[in-house]
Amino acid sequence: MRNTGILVDREEQEAMRGRVREIITGGATYGEIRDGLRNLGFWAKEDKPALAIWESSDYELFVMVHINPESGRLRDYEVKTFEEMEGYE
Repeated sequence: MRNTGILVDREEQEAMRGRVREIITGGATYGEIRDGLRNLGFWAKEDKPALAIWESSDYELFVMVHINPESGRLRDYEVKTFEEMEGYE
């Protein structure tokens, strides 16, 4: 986890969290989700559809995406702040 020491504006962080959720729930495929996250400036820590983990240090957000390997459909996802993820790594 990278901590830049710069305080993130919580309103901007929540707005970005909402944009991420829209991309994930609106994306029909993992490829579309991947492209959407990249376009928002996220980078992949783990880029596998079965368990993808993306991060944005600018917004201090982690995104976890689980795609069902049999159906190719979204199984579940989480969008968490770095602060919410403390202790998980």
